[in-house]
Amino acid sequence: MTMIEQIEMKCSVCGKTSPQPVLFSTNTMGYPDLDLRPAEMQRSTMSTWVLECPHCGYVSGQLDGEVKITEDFLKSEEYMSCDGHEFEGRLSRLFYKNYLIAKESGTSMGCFMNLQRCAWDCDDHEDDNAIDIRKKAIAYADELIGLDDEAKNNLLVIKSDLLRRSGQFDKLIEEYSNLRIGEEILDKIIQFEIEKAKEKDTNCYTVEDVIT
Repeated sequence: MTMIEQIEMKCSVCGKTSPQPVLFSTNTMGYPDLDLRPAEMQRSTMSTWVLECPHCGYVSGQLDGEVKITEDFLKSEEYMSCDGHEFEGRLSRLFYKNYLIAKESGTSMGCFMNLQRCAWDCDDHEDDNAIDIRKKAIAYADELIGLDDEAKNNLLVIKSDLLRRSGQFDKLIEEYSNLRIGEEILDKIIQFEIEKAKEKDTNCYTVEDVIT
């Protein structure tokens, strides 16, 4: 069961309060997408994953948390225009702004996660910006794969999906054809991605599609 409540939250940047949706509980039934987007009901709680102060425009997963950005940056053209992207969905815009804040703060994992979530919302709105956003995310995936041994295998699998869904079929086939992770389900996912890349298929698939 999903429980979301509105609570008054003080913005750490401007100090003003506003009502914000806070997730108290949820559940997941079913298999995640191949890029690990969770199944319902969790996937419908994205509106609580990133919050926006209506007064100064600060965006964060926790508006009253630690701040690593200035008000001047929030007024920059880069931030206010989302680098010129005209997103179809509100959450796409918010996740992209959170990416820009993570980029300014030098947080590679934050950049990657927010770009990935931005792409998810683009998918929900059939927004072609999803392709460009996934290409941006791949650069951070490459960086993180080289830095984080613990998350390396999952990142490799996610990257394969990012490549396929952004139409980079030849690159996916070249990079992954001889790759073996050593975990059965992950190797099956990669082989599935390669097969779909050969078919030039950019559709969304779940882990269930692989194992069945």
